[in-house]
Amino acid sequence: MNGRRAAIAALYRQVSAPDWAAPNLDALADVLRDLSWLPAGAVRITVPDLTGLAADDRAALLVTLWRAAVESAGTAHEITVEITVAGGFVTE
Repeated sequence: MNGRRAAIAALYRQVSAPDWAAPNLDALADVLRDLSWLPAGAVRITVPDLTGLAADDRAALLVTLWRAAVESAGTAHEITVEITVAGGFVTE
């Protein structure tokens, strides 16, 4: 994947984000806090390939996803984040 905007766009596709969603971390956090356009139920987000992303950008994106998952616990759209690491091992 190439760049933070591309990673955010990939995440937006997973949650069918509305057109108003800007390709930045603040908007990503807002989108993940809302999700009212989705039917109630668990929301599983798979972290896209972050190869090529600067370490700071990668960390900021992962922290944003982690916060969204923590804040969504017990809500109608509880978020789980799936991360695939080298060798195909999947963590949640």
